[in-house]
Amino acid sequence: MNTQYCKVGKIQPVLPDSLDLNQLEQQHLSFIEEAYNLHQTDASLSDILYYEARKLKQLIANVKQVLTKDLDVSL
Repeated sequence: MNTQYCKVGKIQPVLPDSLDLNQLEQQHLSFIEEAYNLHQTDASLSDILYYEARKLKQLIANVKQVLTKDLDVSL
């Protein structure tokens, strides 16, 4: 992840478009819902979807952590 420096000395990370927080949260909810719906009919697919949802949840937490950090650069 590249960093972008502004004139006042703060660092703001430049996130790729694929890490859109709203889109990731929607995809996470979709995986959870689909996994729940498939739980009785296809347990293996349901497990895979729960696993993917868990990975997305961790990615969302990491993105939120990066976005909320306010790093100061001492000159």
